[in-house]
Amino acid sequence: MATLVKHESRDIDDQARSLAGWEQSYEQLGCGRFRGSVWQLVMRDGVLLRENSNRQHRQQFVPPHGHVVFAMALEVEPGSAFNGRPIARNSLAVFDSRSQHDAIYVGGIELIALSVDLAVLETKLAPEKLEWLERKSLEQRIELPTQSAAAIRHTLLAACDDGVRRLEGLNDLEQENELLSSTLSHAVILAMAAEKGAMPSVIPRRAATRLKVIKRAVEFMRASLHDDIGVPEICAAAYASRRTLHYGFEEFMHTTPQAYLRALRLNEARRSLKLHAGLPITELASTLGFATASHFTRHYKLMFDELPSATLKLRS
Repeated sequence: MATLVKHESRDIDDQARSLAGWEQSYEQLGCGRFRGSVWQLVMRDGVLLRENSNRQHRQQFVPPHGHVVFAMALEVEPGSAFNGRPIARNSLAVFDSRSQHDAIYVGGIELIALSVDLAVLETKLAPEKLEWLERKSLEQRIELPTQSAAAIRHTLLAACDDGVRRLEGLNDLEQENELLSSTLSHAVILAMAAEKGAMPSVIPRRAATRLKVIKRAVEFMRASLHDDIGVPEICAAAYASRRTLHYGFEEFMHTTPQAYLRALRLNEARRSLKLHAGLPITELASTLGFATASHFTRHYKLMFDELPSATLKLRS
């Protein structure tokens, strides 16, 4: 039977854990207290969901195994990106669980998405629609005409409303799968009809090269949060010059390498404080590369609008 789940978050890791069946990790990048929420109509073979948050952050995620996802922004700040491509209100993301995906949101975001098990669709959708889904899952993003994007948003929002109205009636698998497949089928029809007017979404070769540099740099940063590293070490790990590294971070992350490394360390510090109630703040600051405890505390307060000692008290 379908289940309606609503979740309010005041912590970005809590937000990441709240999506049913998704493998996710989030990093807060914007300063200020985090607030977010997730609304989910959870069925056995799919989920209708809405998610919103108020701070710049990065998401890395894999949908439930075997699922294909349609996702659109209801509200999104300019400069946000999905898998290295700009996203706006007219962008439709189509992706599956065969790889990890990456999104950067430069401010508040509100999303709506439909995730459906492909095994269900194989018995419900016509072959040409399945072929289109396979092709678009590889391309991952379509820029639609405004009218077509609005129609698909309306389809997904109407399915959410319909699911809530029929919640008690969605008491068997066939009814659930009919809601999932009919909603996705209608969205696919609208997207296919609009495809002639859609803009290409291929990353230019030079931009793709810079994106690979950023991915190598971030992987090195994540693995070296407790080490004494700086821009020279990051450049060496990313096989890039200082100029290329800075340009890439400004283009894709909207920040500098130094600021991004500091944000990663602050997020790691917050996780450590939540896990270990007796952790000395001075020791934590030192192991994460902050010169002094006061320097760490100042940046922590700026990032999370909360002192490290307050996080310790809250979690204990």
